[in-house]
Amino acid sequence: MKYAKYGMMVLMLALVIGAGAPPAAAQEAFKGTFNLSTEAYWGPNLLQPGQYSIWMSLDQTQFVRVIRLTGDGVQATILTGPGTPEDISKHSTLQLEQINGVNVVRHLDAGIIGKSYGFTVSKNVRMKVERASAPSQITVPIATGGAY
Repeated sequence: MKYAKYGMMVLMLALVIGAGAPPAAAQEAFKGTFNLSTEAYWGPNLLQPGQYSIWMSLDQTQFVRVIRLTGDGVQATILTGPGTPEDISKHSTLQLEQINGVNVVRHLDAGIIGKSYGFTVSKNVRMKVERASAPSQITVPIATGGAY
């Protein structure tokens, strides 16, 4: 009888630990590289022209996604929401918008996972440029190996 009590405690502990463990989807990630031909702001980060790597966890338990960006002396963390399912191609791209000569990253289309992520212009960048009547867009392709 005494051993049954301990067995029940071990079973309960295993259930509690198992319930708190993240799902297998937490191990997946969107990874890629891109070559930026012009300087651009992504949030408050000024990216110089050059080669960059991008990585994003696709943990389905998190409402906020964390994008990690490295390259050309930059190591940035960018927050975004869960993304919206979009009818986008299988190609992954960054959409840059030019506002009075200043480029800002406005969208990440993660084609391999079929989601699009939007980004606002940071207050710091808005203070540097005037309102443009007709912003122009630049598309930067991202080479991906798929969702890992």
